[in-house]
Amino acid sequence: MEARASASIGRVARAAACAVGILLSGVAADGAERFEVAAWVDHFDFAGVLQEDRYLFDSETAEGCARILDHVQEVGATTVLWRNCGGGTMRYQSRVDSHHNDGILDKRRVLGNRPVWDWVRYGDADPDLMRTALRLCKERGLRPGVHWPFEETHWQIWTIGRFNLENPQLWGRTADGRPWWGRCSLAHEEVIRHKLALVDELVERGMEVLFIDFFRTGGWSPAYEYVEPVVKAYREQYGTEPPVDHRDPRWKRHVSRYVTEFLRQVRGRLNASGRKIELAVGIPGIAPLATSDTLAFGADWRAWVEEGLIDTLVINTLHWDAKDPMGSTRALGREVMQAVNGRCRVLWPVRAYDYSGYGIPSYRKALPQMTDAQIAAQLTEMAWEEGAAGISLECVDYNNYAPETRKAMRALLEGQCRLAREKQ
Repeated sequence: MEARASASIGRVARAAACAVGILLSGVAADGAERFEVAAWVDHFDFAGVLQEDRYLFDSETAEGCARILDHVQEVGATTVLWRNCGGGTMRYQSRVDSHHNDGILDKRRVLGNRPVWDWVRYGDADPDLMRTALRLCKERGLRPGVHWPFEETHWQIWTIGRFNLENPQLWGRTADGRPWWGRCSLAHEEVIRHKLALVDELVERGMEVLFIDFFRTGGWSPAYEYVEPVVKAYREQYGTEPPVDHRDPRWKRHVSRYVTEFLRQVRGRLNASGRKIELAVGIPGIAPLATSDTLAFGADWRAWVEEGLIDTLVINTLHWDAKDPMGSTRALGREVMQAVNGRCRVLWPVRAYDYSGYGIPSYRKALPQMTDAQIAAQLTEMAWEEGAAGISLECVDYNNYAPETRKAMRALLEGQCRLAREKQ
């Protein structure tokens, strides 16, 4: 019985792969243009990849960046979203903020279980790594993009940037007045100016997509927005003191307006470049819409779609039902598509990461009869059938998508099933 079921699933998956291959490369001339494969790339995650006694990627060199892109292209990527920072420290020669951990390099600080490759100095690398990565993408026919997490610390104090360290008066504050160094409040004009200057650096380096990821917040939430300008505005609007419970719906919506204003200014800066630069946002746990609480991290994405602020909505995660993984994924994705109603592009997730669940490993746990490659193919087919602009791959680290999955996805996306069928 199990063998027959497995064989049946394999036939379905192969048929699905061929169907998508035909759709992507055979039916419509604009198929490949319509269907995007956006690969998130954190090149720091390639720094410590050891094979036998040598590191495979020298992530502080142009040659290392090229080797990383070689690996990323194995999964069929058409757009590359290259990480620009770790917390508030930039990974290129930034003039605006810290471009690495400025601590003194002393190997005696390294703990026994901490590899020395943590001491990379991306801001000192020559040539500039961000400029290099974006250039390499263009040379290879890939859309060059930037993955900018909505964070100013990556959970650890050594990832705080110079701007935050030098401006404690701009730090967030809790309801009881305690300062928090993890983020400077967007309610301050100085903070907006600083962030727009960082955008300018990326525009100048050649990015064509700016992707702001609202899952990676470094622990920030409306709990840290009890700063004087935000509290004052709340009093003026509602005639009362703000609630001490940061989960209060009215407080969350109030705080989200500052994030929306930030995006307006980013949109304006991108438009002022004179180039077509796409603004994309990534939203975790976006559906079911009835229970989703994206305001808990300041993301009023429906307002952004309504106002036309964003070009692309990236679904980071859908909270699908383990009793019906694929059916519930399709239903939840449809909810998002219906809410967007064609007002911006939507990318669906084919996600290798599983740290918060709902990625390929969780699908495999719920569907043990399917392989990773079959799951990835079915999710890709689903995104196409439901009218998505493409898929989002979080993240294409080394072997995060297994070799057989990369091979299957690239064949699927390049239409190899159609070619094989023609040869028969």
